[in-house]
Amino acid sequence: MKSEISFFKFSLDNIFKDETDSLLKAKYKILFTVFVLAFIKGMLAIGTAAYFVQYFQLVRAIIYTTVYAILFYCFLKKILSFKTLAHFIVIGGLILVYTNSFVAAKTVNLVTVQFIFTLILSSFYILNLRLGVLYSALGIFPVLFSLVLGRPFSTSSTNGELASPGYELIVFLNFITIIYIPYLFYQAFVNTLKEKEDLNLQLQTAVKVANEAVKSKSEFLSTMSHELRTPLNTVIGTTDLLLSDTYEPHQAENLKDLKFSAKCLLDIVNDILDYNKLESSKLKIEKINVDLTRLLNKVCSGMHSQASDKNIDLKLEIDEEISNYDVVTDPTRITQICYNLIGNAIKFTSVGEVVVKLEVLKKEMKYLFIRFTVKDTGIGISQPQQASIFEPFNQASSSITRNFGGTGLGLSIVKRLLLLFDSNINLVSEEHQGSTFFFDVKFKYHIKSETLTTRKTVTTIIDKDISDLRVLVAEDNLMNRVLIKKVFSKWNNTPVFAENGQQAIEIAAKTKFDVILMDLHMPIVDGYLAAKTIKFGTNNTNHATQIIAFTASISNEILKDVKESGMTDYIYKPFDATEMYNKLRNLHPMNLIN
Repeated sequence: MKSEISFFKFSLDNIFKDETDSLLKAKYKILFTVFVLAFIKGMLAIGTAAYFVQYFQLVRAIIYTTVYAILFYCFLKKILSFKTLAHFIVIGGLILVYTNSFVAAKTVNLVTVQFIFTLILSSFYILNLRLGVLYSALGIFPVLFSLVLGRPFSTSSTNGELASPGYELIVFLNFITIIYIPYLFYQAFVNTLKEKEDLNLQLQTAVKVANEAVKSKSEFLSTMSHELRTPLNTVIGTTDLLLSDTYEPHQAENLKDLKFSAKCLLDIVNDILDYNKLESSKLKIEKINVDLTRLLNKVCSGMHSQASDKNIDLKLEIDEEISNYDVVTDPTRITQICYNLIGNAIKFTSVGEVVVKLEVLKKEMKYLFIRFTVKDTGIGISQPQQASIFEPFNQASSSITRNFGGTGLGLSIVKRLLLLFDSNINLVSEEHQGSTFFFDVKFKYHIKSETLTTRKTVTTIIDKDISDLRVLVAEDNLMNRVLIKKVFSKWNNTPVFAENGQQAIEIAAKTKFDVILMDLHMPIVDGYLAAKTIKFGTNNTNHATQIIAFTASISNEILKDVKESGMTDYIYKPFDATEMYNKLRNLHPMNLIN
């Protein structure tokens, strides 16, 4: 049942119904309590003073009660603000203290001390610290003044004070006020702590649910990447095989289109997975000595065919000073950033050129400040659209998606990757006037050693041949097994196949292999457990054999899991045949001496 105080049709519930803060509710209740008890004390004072013909006390009590009744009305109707009413209550208390001390009793008595305590509690609890100190100082002044003058302290009704029994009743009500105000505030404090505990529990539950959702999302993406990349592996690998065979001239364009489309689909899958890794903040920067000149030449060389297909020029301009140094950085992420920016520039340029430029901005004792710039003569980006193109899944306009395709993740990935390098992407562009993207990176550098030689890849020494290697391939997908068999046949090798992890364990227990390619996601026994069993199990036939993870999944923890399972390295699907060959050969170089 709704509790109401009928005072000109006011409802106490209406005062508190909009308040959810326990401390604020306590302040309202304290103010309400002070008003009610003050009104009762005023009525007692009026009755006692009138009966004993105490004119000063009667006039003061009538004024006091009338003012408080008006303020109580304003409180219930919310005519005045809470803070204003609180000031009136405290100032009213000060007036009572001063009139008691210097006019009525002309001494400090028990009622005066009680009023001072009530004033101090009210000013701190319903106002704030600063005002509490101020009003408290004003309240205790009469006591200090009386002590200095040597005035006596009275504990009972004396001449000039309110007559008995009104005096004693007011003392009793003042004690109730002094006790009830801290009680309300302590109750609010306990409720606040309980609310905080409840909120912490809710937060812990929400965090747990969020973590489970992130874990589920990561597992889903890992599974989906495997499911998407596995057939793409077959499509791209088979296309490469067809392109390496003899084919009719009219088939060349169709095969190239097929490979291009498959790679576009793969790029989309990779963009989504890379963005997921960046979003979860699991991606770390490697620190490797890198020749930026060679790296950018390689990047532009890889993009050259795309530019040639559109009849536009792709130019690379590198400050000569850069070629004298190796910088310490992550070549994979630098390549990814440049590929995205150059790829975008080529995509949105129909006529003209794309210029990639590296220039030294500043050189310090240990650091080299280099600006990367990608400038094109393409469609350009208007000022209003520039703010949104770095957001995920956004492109400058819907027509961009229709005409040029893409996920809208490329620039978002660039922006997030550059944050790992403590850098930012900048854009200068006008619609139909081309665009210039640039960023500055601080690299630790080393002067190149003249004696440093680059290790020659096996492919530059001999034709591809791994006929000397005994290879076990654990792969559950039939089409992938067919593709691997065809690729290996070109390298004069016939691998042994296992269709699941259990078969791989059984075969490895009987035969010694030089290399094992291990798919991670297989039925019965997965690649991780199979690798652990082969490397660390009781059977030591292939204890020293190098195992390479062969997987389409992109897990944030894949490298850690692969290493912990005893595998040496990993190859992503769709695999690059040259990369696979080089990894196999680097593990087991061919003896060229007959």
